[in-house]
Amino acid sequence: MQILMITPRIDEEHDLLGFIVTWVNKLAEKVEKLYIICMGYGKAYLRKNMEVYDLNEKSNKLTKAKYFIKLMFSILPKVDVIFCHMYPEFTLMVAPFAKIFGKPIVTWYAHRHVNWKLLIAHSLANKMITASKEGLRIQSSKVIITGHGIDIERFKPVTNLNVKEKDRIIILSVGRISPIKDYETLIKAADLLVNEEGMRNLEFIIVGGVPMKSHAKYYEKLREMVSELELENYVKFMGFVSFKNITDYYYQSDIFVNLCPTGSADKAVLEAMACGKPVIVCNETYRSLLRPYDNICMFKYKDFKDLAAKLKGLITKKYLWTEMGEHDREQVIKYHSLTHFLDLLVKIFREVSA
Repeated sequence: MQILMITPRIDEEHDLLGFIVTWVNKLAEKVEKLYIICMGYGKAYLRKNMEVYDLNEKSNKLTKAKYFIKLMFSILPKVDVIFCHMYPEFTLMVAPFAKIFGKPIVTWYAHRHVNWKLLIAHSLANKMITASKEGLRIQSSKVIITGHGIDIERFKPVTNLNVKEKDRIIILSVGRISPIKDYETLIKAADLLVNEEGMRNLEFIIVGGVPMKSHAKYYEKLREMVSELELENYVKFMGFVSFKNITDYYYQSDIFVNLCPTGSADKAVLEAMACGKPVIVCNETYRSLLRPYDNICMFKYKDFKDLAAKLKGLITKKYLWTEMGEHDREQVIKYHSLTHFLDLLVKIFREVSA
């Protein structure tokens, strides 16, 4: 089986999209040939049965369009399935050529928003796949839930002895600096625990860059909050961390917190769970995964007092950390592992190309 995959970027050092390199290498193990068209090509070790074409090599929209059309006529006659990853626009771009050559389209989407581009992509694709039911809010027989594809060999409980002993409990949050991440609720909870409750043995680590210029003001607002609340010694922004180095932060942490509202499953939460860390979330998508610990580790969205209470409660229940971590990892392996995802994906490819 030969596949064309259209994806945003191939770059193992990218903080948000570095996981794609692992995905494509593992997928290439299961197919005869994997062609990839991307919008950026950085550092990556790739298998020999893969060919990568970077549209960003071209200088402007016109030359990119000409290059894309050329690729369509050279690649599509050879492939069995087109796999459009993440952006509905990719499905819209490739659909006319898929029609010409009679090739099925499988589209991946995992986001809480439904817009006109997604609706059109849904009408054009043969199958739509997503990480969870909340990640593709279209009621359709085309939609298949595959899990998030977490590499459980990379994200696993630490077993080496290089993790240093520490005198603080580290509370970690990973994700780009953006209002949807609601970091102000975490900072307010830190203020309540540190300044009002006197819990001086806590450290809050926020890992994530500011990928959009429009969010720079939000980042400055967060830093001002930390300064005004005199939390500089307790809340730390680590900035951009490459995908290949992010596991170091999971290993050093004790508790992982995610503050996003209910929507698609945030990959960072599943990575922390795969590392055997207890997590605290407000996204209802995770409730079934976290049972029977959901009442301990779920708080009300934007409710910093409830978050502080859940953190304090979990900190006082250290005896549960290992048990919860083992449970979390088992859930990721069962429903969201890369092996689980790719087995389903290849099965879907075979069905739509039959």
